[in-house]
Amino acid sequence: MNKSSKLSLRGLLLANPWGFIIPVLTGVAASVAGVALLGVSGWFISAAGLATAMGSALVFNYLTPGAIVRGLAILRTAGRYGEQVTAHNHLLGLLRILRLWVWDQRVAKQTASVHTQSRGDLLQRLVSDLDQIIRWPLVVFLPWLYALLGYLGVSLLVYCISPSLLWPLAVCAIWHLVLLPYLCGRMASHAVHVGQILGVHRRSRFVSLFSALVTLTIRGHWQDYAARLEQLDERQRRMEFAIQQAVSLGRLLGYLVTIVLLASVFWLLGDFSLQSGVWHLKQGVQGTWVVGLILALLAVNELVLPLVQSFVAQGQSQVGLRRLNQLQQPASARVSHAMASLTQLSLTEWRGFHIESGLGNQPIDFQMQSGDRLWLRGASGTGKSTLLASIAGDCMASGKAYVNQQACELYDNTGFQQHISYLPQSPYVFQQSIAANLRLGNPQASDEDMWAVLDAVALSDWVRGLENGLGTLLSSQGRDLSGGQRKRLVLARLLLRSAPLLLLDEPFDGLDKATIERICHALDNDYKPEMLILVSHIDSPLSAGARVIEL
Repeated sequence: MNKSSKLSLRGLLLANPWGFIIPVLTGVAASVAGVALLGVSGWFISAAGLATAMGSALVFNYLTPGAIVRGLAILRTAGRYGEQVTAHNHLLGLLRILRLWVWDQRVAKQTASVHTQSRGDLLQRLVSDLDQIIRWPLVVFLPWLYALLGYLGVSLLVYCISPSLLWPLAVCAIWHLVLLPYLCGRMASHAVHVGQILGVHRRSRFVSLFSALVTLTIRGHWQDYAARLEQLDERQRRMEFAIQQAVSLGRLLGYLVTIVLLASVFWLLGDFSLQSGVWHLKQGVQGTWVVGLILALLAVNELVLPLVQSFVAQGQSQVGLRRLNQLQQPASARVSHAMASLTQLSLTEWRGFHIESGLGNQPIDFQMQSGDRLWLRGASGTGKSTLLASIAGDCMASGKAYVNQQACELYDNTGFQQHISYLPQSPYVFQQSIAANLRLGNPQASDEDMWAVLDAVALSDWVRGLENGLGTLLSSQGRDLSGGQRKRLVLARLLLRSAPLLLLDEPFDGLDKATIERICHALDNDYKPEMLILVSHIDSPLSAGARVIEL
């Protein structure tokens, strides 16, 4: 599936048609075998009873019909198991396609706002939407296909018994396959869509309750929040009740249609004498075939009943598709101006800001070149971190930037970002070994290089004390590290990168004086960058001699 295409149920169904053929064929074989099993069994039992009553049981052929019944039973059971296995294998492939599509939309999203797709409530919603969508073939499409083929198979038997039954059979098929699912869907489609949205909203509010429970209790707003949750629960119950009403009504109407069909069979195939009060089959109609037909129609009824509630899965899938399509982004034209080196940076009326809130720093002007060192200072909330992120091209900015005296767009400019190293306040540590995390800065770094840089950030003794040393596997996002260890490990990775411009956002937060002096010594000697921009509320040897910019 094209990453720029819009998601649709039809497109997903045809995304891997060959992988879908096997579960369809096995499911069709199982469904047709199930209908035929009841029909043949009904004929066989009634024919055997009739043969016994007529005294011809000794010459009646029990083996062939018995073998057919046994074969149909085996085919039905094997087909059901085969359908489940192959269908779920197809669904795993479909899930892979959907996950890749979501990832493509994430890549196409603006870098400044891509973090919004990592919030827990959105990720939970994505999981729910994907789960609903991949169920569509099993819950909606395949049951409808099986019911249709079941009716077609019974129509052949009806044609052999009496062609006059084809009209009531066709009318009932239209009711079962088209009208009842449509009517039930019209009745409850609004409830299904609202129920899906309410489910996500209720979940997010309930989860946020745990983080805000103390605040709500202290400020006395707990009762208001609880009342709101109760209102959401009541709305959800009303939606579920409406859905269940539609399902129950649909099943009742489905049974009534089947009863009308059976009554039509008895009416068209038999005659009722008012004088004698006896009903009997018409001339030329065999009773054993009628018994087989009745049981086959009951088997078809079992196939059509799931269609009544298929509108629920249909609505849930449509909601999931609509919400996933909201993630679709036009492919962004990434800016990339190749440059041989970075020796000068000039900003005019430069203001970094977050795209969601618009908050950021006041516009500033400054210039720096090789050998310069800037120290950004200011009270909390003045936008120091936002300014630094905008210089790194990690968030939006207004104003003009000049790199090597040429106008340059910094945001998402890979050519510019190849010449910088950026340490944010919350750096990311990957779920890999220490060595693998360090080599993200320099893939060719040797063990000696890594031990040297770890010593520069005062982590070498700690790593040597680990059982696996550089091969120690770190947890996701470095949760098994302290804040200071995580920041120093990422700083070591940046030092291996040896970029001309180094951007540091609160690198000494939580570190003791000895460790700060050790890191500053490394940045003033072996790992000295050509240009340095520092955001810090702590005086350090690194800030001595730096040009100060107050925000």
